[in-house]
Amino acid sequence: MILVPAVEELYRKLTNTGELTLEELPDLDLYMDQVLTLFSRQGEEPLLTKTMINNYRKENIIRPLDGKRYTKNHIVQMLLIYHLKGILSIGEIAQVMEECYVSPGYDNALTRVYREFLEQKPLLDEAVKDCFDQFLPESALSDSTDLLAALLGLSRVEQYADKMAKALVETHFGPEKGVER
Repeated sequence: MILVPAVEELYRKLTNTGELTLEELPDLDLYMDQVLTLFSRQGEEPLLTKTMINNYRKENIIRPLDGKRYTKNHIVQMLLIYHLKGILSIGEIAQVMEECYVSPGYDNALTRVYREFLEQKPLLDEAVKDCFDQFLPESALSDSTDLLAALLGLSRVEQYADKMAKALVETHFGPEKGVER
């Protein structure tokens, strides 16, 4: 099945997020305003704000700074947090990140994870498209009750993803694993 034009356009907007690649990240340390500029998008809501970054620092979700500058590793940490916060609470993200930070060589591991995430993005995007194909057939866009059925189906998919993410955090990053919050 092929997406209808209206859904195809929405799909393109959702999946064309212009992710920052590791190659785009500067090798020199940045001040807060420079980090905010790096994360800003033209005409859109900012991905990060000064308040968000300060809260992440207070909660120790990002590693402590050496002075007032953020390293490339701090920026990778912020990118990971940005992607996780769409489905996990800040407390859950803190559990996950804290466990990662105690691992030897965590900076390289987090960079590898982000690189793999970007490499998998086309596969994830295709899975989303398949889901849209399944729940948004052309007929669903012309009748409000069919559209409601499609919305319920998409809602269920989101609920499954949310529950799976939370179960993974609880199972692999919970207090019984040595992480206390």
